[in-house]
Amino acid sequence: MKGKRLLVLTCAFLVLGAGIAYASSPWGDFQGFTKVKVLINNEEAITGEVPAFVISGRAVLPMRSLTTSMQGLLKWDDATKTASIYKPNVHMFVARDVNKDYQIKQPFGKVKQGDKIDFVVFPQVDNLDTPIYAFKIEIVRPDGNVLRSSDPAVLNEPMESFWYPWPFSGVTFDAYGDYKVHFLMKLSPEDDWTVVSEKVIKSE
Repeated sequence: MKGKRLLVLTCAFLVLGAGIAYASSPWGDFQGFTKVKVLINNEEAITGEVPAFVISGRAVLPMRSLTTSMQGLLKWDDATKTASIYKPNVHMFVARDVNKDYQIKQPFGKVKQGDKIDFVVFPQVDNLDTPIYAFKIEIVRPDGNVLRSSDPAVLNEPMESFWYPWPFSGVTFDAYGDYKVHFLMKLSPEDDWTVVSEKVIKSE
């Protein structure tokens, strides 16, 4: 698995087209090539062992880092040397309750610091064009630590779309700042979890 992971990390593709000037970079060099800083929605893209760099007048981006930053899934087929990127549509609602008919009651995005509440995270997934092994939901504190996590839900058969309300009881928002609700997928039992959707609950 580590061998495959390293191979995927080193796969890259060309972007931006010609016209990048050769000049020293404030971000340094990588194996003799000029490093590039990549921003996605004004946030720096996650980087791994292989950063973005310039070669032959073009910027080369590591696929694993870019796909993770865009909250997508990356699958590598070593036999055919093919990298496939999947971006499922995931709409998440955070509400006080979701009834049996999937009607959302009292959606919210803000809480008072110190509130202890019960709520439901309701992901609606479609355009899932590849089989996945499992998914789960995490509530992440402003400091980056996981506050709550659902049990992994294993899919026994491929599903292009599904809805899955998940209740969380007695969650205390004791810190000030942004709590993040993450919806994560796993392509296979050996793969890492990947965040494919994020919602923010502001604690004020």
